[in-house]
Amino acid sequence: MRVRWLSVLLVAAMGMAGWGQSQLQDRFALTAGQVARALCAGGMQTTEEQVSLLTRVVATEPDPALDILSVEPPSKGRPTQHSPVRSQVRLACHLPGKCLPFYALVSWSETTAGPAPNPSSVSLVTRNIMFNPNRETTMRAGTHATLVMDDDRSHIQLAVISLENGMAGHRIRVSSPDHKQVYFGEVVSASLLKGSF
Repeated sequence: MRVRWLSVLLVAAMGMAGWGQSQLQDRFALTAGQVARALCAGGMQTTEEQVSLLTRVVATEPDPALDILSVEPPSKGRPTQHSPVRSQVRLACHLPGKCLPFYALVSWSETTAGPAPNPSSVSLVTRNIMFNPNRETTMRAGTHATLVMDDDRSHIQLAVISLENGMAGHRIRVSSPDHKQVYFGEVVSASLLKGSF
């Protein structure tokens, strides 16, 4: 009888050792080079040396596709004539769940900040971010707008009301006209937002 209880307790103890712990998944650190490639793909010529990550960023795959969410100057002050322009760039993995959104600090030299890339090769949101870094509010709180959500299988358009002010490229909260549902959307224009599932 004693041996039986000992075996039961041994099995229970072995089960408790792993209780509450999840399996460790592989995590891959993102690099400044990956951020520079994402910025170049968005039409902003950047080298790895110009990018510094503010913290260690990990993803569930080694080389995820990155989206540029916003580009903001870190301070309101104007740079001097020979100092580089520094911007905070907010990025996220294109596929949700691959990594958390993160910030990178990018130093733009006069040669990269001065001449603009070909506007036809740059997305509308990226163009607004690049050419209007000190722009004003694009969408005001209370604006009636359209939230568009796309993926490979569906296309959804919703009538929404913005709950806060936002600039192009920034994510803001919006609600359904009856205020029963709240969504997050990226401001594209004064009456259009882009969302994700």
